[in-house]
Amino acid sequence: MIITAALAALPRLLLANRLAELQQAKLQKKTSILRSRKMSLLLLAGIVLSGAGYYVYYLFWHSHELLLDVAMVYAVLVAAEFFFQARFSSLDSLIFQNRLLGILYLGLSIGSYVLLRRL
Repeated sequence: MIITAALAALPRLLLANRLAELQQAKLQKKTSILRSRKMSLLLLAGIVLSGAGYYVYYLFWHSHELLLDVAMVYAVLVAAEFFFQARFSSLDSLIFQNRLLGILYLGLSIGSYVLLRRL
């Protein structure tokens, strides 16, 4: 999870402009925007179902797994990325989204390393 979040952060921080241009070219098609919206809704539904399952697991076995919390935060970031790319697809907003998500992914990677190192 730490490596995946770091790999997601680096291109968004280092190549934000080029990545935004590629995303904008991809989102020019109407079907691509609809697919991104559907994927964000499916990911959100998966997060809700996983969260409910995690809550039941936590309720019955009283063990708090930190790795599951990190995975839930990562899934929320991915779903938000799909949603906001489909919603705001201008070049300036995509550059801003890439930089913001890069910072969030990098923070998740560093936070995961610090928290999971304690285990």
